[in-house]
Amino acid sequence: MTTAADKSSEQLSRWKTSLNLALTSEGLKALGLPAEALETFPTEFREGMSSRADILGDSDENAPERWEFGGTSGPASQDEIHLLLMLYGTTEAEVSSLADAQRSRLAEGGLRELAFQRTARIRDDKGGVVEHFGFRDGISQPRIEGFREAKHEAPDGVGAIKMGEFLLGYENEYAEVPDPPVAPAALDVEGVLAAQEHRPDWKELGRNGSYLVVRKLQQDVDGFHHFLEAHKSLAVGETDEHKKQWLAAKLMGRWPNGAPLRPGEDVPPHRSSGRGNGHDNNFGFNEKDQDGYGCPVASHVRRANPRDALPPNAQMSLQATRRHRILRRGITYSDESGKGMFFIAVNANIARQFEFLQQTWLNNGKFGGRYDERDPLMTHGAGRLTLPRQPLRRCVEGIERFVTMKGGGYFFLPSIRALDFLARLPY
Repeated sequence: MTTAADKSSEQLSRWKTSLNLALTSEGLKALGLPAEALETFPTEFREGMSSRADILGDSDENAPERWEFGGTSGPASQDEIHLLLMLYGTTEAEVSSLADAQRSRLAEGGLRELAFQRTARIRDDKGGVVEHFGFRDGISQPRIEGFREAKHEAPDGVGAIKMGEFLLGYENEYAEVPDPPVAPAALDVEGVLAAQEHRPDWKELGRNGSYLVVRKLQQDVDGFHHFLEAHKSLAVGETDEHKKQWLAAKLMGRWPNGAPLRPGEDVPPHRSSGRGNGHDNNFGFNEKDQDGYGCPVASHVRRANPRDALPPNAQMSLQATRRHRILRRGITYSDESGKGMFFIAVNANIARQFEFLQQTWLNNGKFGGRYDERDPLMTHGAGRLTLPRQPLRRCVEGIERFVTMKGGGYFFLPSIRALDFLARLPY
């Protein structure tokens, strides 16, 4: 693997491909990491995603026994997956060439390919990244304290998040530095890893690493548009297309062009959120939209990032929100199996970040004081969504399953030092 230390800034700007590597708990075990070291990794990582199905709401059509990979059965089950390679390129030909080269290396090393997923970004006429339902994607990424890259910056009013929320070995939003996973010092013959200060017989295996969440989410695009057509009578707009766009925006929590939903605005503004236009994302709900007249309380975007709208007050809400952020990337796919999103997220604490979002905010029927309303896009048939409106509120009933879980897993993203150490283990 090539690191930034191996390339000048000029050379880095000319890179056409890149590769990221992550390992499951079973993969670390297969490499020879002893049990006492594996036990220093968090429970949720060692158990794996399919074992956490009840927490994640992965049941019925989303159940792990139905997954294409990472589930409870089949040749690509959770226990069989050891290694994840993520290959990136600017063209399809570059990615194909990189994949062929890696396949040869894997075969030479005695590994076999269990699953392969090709993805490609979709862009609108303004160059913004969109997903298959037609919405701008990737808005409202957390800004990390100590890093600043203006071209990607879109502040959301929450403020910079402590580095320890995303990288192991650093202070988090609780003003703590949790111990990262460790390995016996006796195994680090070359002295690759840093020593743990309070336990010199252990080395810090996890420092500068993180955890990766992967989920393949199939989108029922036709079903989504049929639903909008069937319920457009509840919507606002001069034409049928305007009504469907309005209803879709209420389900998502943003206009398709990325602009926020504001009280009193029934048509999307011309500007859109995105790279270089972050001011569209710098808003809160507490002062001007507490009751969801613009962005419904139970919509997908507001659940995933409540900002300042949680009880009992705005200040405590912002503090709670900061403790549950994730770095996420969604890359679209389209193949013989259907269309969807290959979702990846980076977080230093899977249980407190990704799983909390999934269980407590997205799947919670009582979120925001609502009764039996779940995320209208990401859960298995949310049922209903209340749309506050004067003089009478509107209620969308019969919300179907628009997204189906097709596979996934929890992975450890090691630092370069950790990779060096793992490569030297006797197995």
